[in-house]
Amino acid sequence: MPFVHSTLNFLLKFTQDQALKAGRDTISLPVIINMAAQSNTQIQAPLTLQQFLKLLQTLPAARISELSIEQIPNNIPADISEKIPMASRSAVDDLIMSANSFHLKRRMRDQETYGDQLVASLDKAKVTTGSANLRVFKNKILLLVDMLQASQRGTRKIGNVTYVKHIESINNLLIDVRSETISLHESLAILEKVKPINKDDAKRFSYSIRLLRKQTNSVDKILSEYYILRLKVLARTIHQKRKLIETREETIHLRQQELEILRANLQETQTLWKRTMKRKQTKDETKEIQQRIYDLVNEIKASEVVIAESDLILWLDAIVEASLNEESKVRVVKSLRQARISLFYLLNKFCAAQETSALQIAQNPFIQVNPEKAIKFVLMSEQFILNYFTKKKNTATAWLSGVAESKIVELDQLQKDILVELRRASKSLFKL
Repeated sequence: MPFVHSTLNFLLKFTQDQALKAGRDTISLPVIINMAAQSNTQIQAPLTLQQFLKLLQTLPAARISELSIEQIPNNIPADISEKIPMASRSAVDDLIMSANSFHLKRRMRDQETYGDQLVASLDKAKVTTGSANLRVFKNKILLLVDMLQASQRGTRKIGNVTYVKHIESINNLLIDVRSETISLHESLAILEKVKPINKDDAKRFSYSIRLLRKQTNSVDKILSEYYILRLKVLARTIHQKRKLIETREETIHLRQQELEILRANLQETQTLWKRTMKRKQTKDETKEIQQRIYDLVNEIKASEVVIAESDLILWLDAIVEASLNEESKVRVVKSLRQARISLFYLLNKFCAAQETSALQIAQNPFIQVNPEKAIKFVLMSEQFILNYFTKKKNTATAWLSGVAESKIVELDQLQKDILVELRRASKSLFKL
């Protein structure tokens, strides 16, 4: 599965990037010292905590006092002095105190000049490791990839139920991940609209914009990879469900033919029973036929394939969200098309099942639905789609963020396309 490998490579790279941002990088000391020696007037990326600590442990006190305040990392732990030589502690304390004073004054000036929203956006840009929910989200996707690879290698046998449960657990995190995406986009929009009053602020804001863009791109990429992975997995589930129902309908058709023969035989024995003197033999034969009819009806009832409404919504979410995402929709064109066709089939079956009892199924299988009933099932299917999209639009305005208006237009068009395809598929299914 090439898509599994591409997703795994991306997520592993993302993990490595996050590790670097968290201060677990191995940048060499000469490079760090060179960074520290650059002009204080040039806006530089803050050092990671590990880089900063390495400098403090290596540089003499005189060089430490010359470090640029702009390069001092955020959230320096209170016990950092315990990890550096005694001779440098005084210089470090002075540096940190100067940095705290500098950042506090600048923060107050930013609040007065640009407002609280901009200050919050600058703070957002400094958080480069992602939220805990995002890390859990990514780890669950990695686990899904691992499951698929193990299944592909044949080292583990994993059923659809296990995959679906895992996908549902990932879906539960989507609200939080999307909320983080919204927050990033909003912060980015605020910084992009602000008009700096001087060149230093312009450089600082530009640097924060670059950080936020990198963060938004990373989160958007993770979501795209998940939409692709989820669609691939669920498309297979949808197809297997359809094949299961088609196989069942073939069996029902054979059982229906047998039932018709048995009913004819039963009618014949009843006529013979009235005409013959061998009443006991005819009575036994009648009971045997009645028992076989009873058994056949129970077999048909027991073979029923249930289509849950929650499954339909899960499948629709996978199709709709992959279709709305710019990257995923161009990478899974074939899977999207196949998943839609099978989903329309299942949706019509779901609506038919709502109207048909087990006995009616035995007497009149789905494949023999009369035109009047078929039209009713199609209308019910269309209403299901309309209700789904109404709810989707109500929630989509939140997680689509700043691009909500254009995406709602896409959602409307997607609804129209799906309804057209549903009607076309229904005509083929019921031959209306």
